[in-house]
Amino acid sequence: DFECGEEVELSFMKNGKWLGVAYRVRKETLGGRALFPHVLVKNCAIEFNFGQKDETFFAVPPGFTFIQHLPLGERVRGTLGPKSKAECEILMMVGLPAAGKTTWAVKHAAANPSKKYNILGTNAIMDKMRVMGLRRQRNYAGRWDVLIQQATQCLNRLIQIAARKRRNYILDQV
Repeated sequence: DFECGEEVELSFMKNGKWLGVAYRVRKETLGGRALFPHVLVKNCAIEFNFGQKDETFFAVPPGFTFIQHLPLGERVRGTLGPKSKAECEILMMVGLPAAGKTTWAVKHAAANPSKKYNILGTNAIMDKMRVMGLRRQRNYAGRWDVLIQQATQCLNRLIQIAARKRRNYILDQV
């Protein structure tokens, strides 16, 4: 809700049930930047209707408008990925361990947000691996070989998937 005062309210419904306000963000914090819908889930399937379907999942609350029904002049287009595989960039980091490859890759991706680089490497994977919500360093003492084997298998699968996608990648793997 962009019309509720000095703050933007982000709220949501699930299957027609109002779940309330999730976040409030001051408009000045957004600095005129657009918000884009995003949901991160794990081990489940979800479906959205932003107005592209004729039938709604539930009655639309009064005062709400589907994103799809906003006039084109009020919409902001997100950055576009490469149009073809020929336009894709793949950067491969080369160097000794602890030479700064990961640091450079992260900084380069941050300095070029329009490229939407995906950093692929076992370190990036291991940083996402958690056991009972704790980072890997505390949970894999004495079992490094298990951790690196799992991360390598994940990386190999991600590289297979990446080969079929039109995206920009930084391969950060020694």
